[in-house]
Amino acid sequence: MIAAASAPGADVAGIASLLIRFSDAVDQRRPAEVAELFSIDGLFRPGERSIRGRAAIQAFYTARLADERRRTRHLWSNLFVRPSGANQVQLEVVLTNYAFEPAISEVALQMRIGNVMGRCEGDDAGNWRFAEHFYQRIFATSLPLAGGTAEIPRS
Repeated sequence: MIAAASAPGADVAGIASLLIRFSDAVDQRRPAEVAELFSIDGLFRPGERSIRGRAAIQAFYTARLADERRRTRHLWSNLFVRPSGANQVQLEVVLTNYAFEPAISEVALQMRIGNVMGRCEGDDAGNWRFAEHFYQRIFATSLPLAGGTAEIPRS
């Protein structure tokens, strides 16, 4: 469950829905749906690299999900939404991401906690998209998988 606070007039439920649809599309391996959650020229920064536009975002996730064994789960908390203009809001939210990434480790789950800051644009029907989505990692660790043996993670 997303715990949320907001400035008066903010569509917290609409932004929470956008975040959950993003998580579902990534976790269920649907790159085209991830891309559709961004404005046409939306800016996505999942780390140091910046990716602009739906086609580039879809290509990024298609490549990222190439290993069929890679699995993720995204959990959101501490959502804050504040209006910044007509049909525009700023968001801040904490993201906890769990990933099984065989390229990093076959026996450990990667856990990352970070902040997502962004700007969202809405249409008159109340549909929201990311205009900007910036992820800043705060913590990262590995958790052993049940039945696994200790291993030094690969970089």
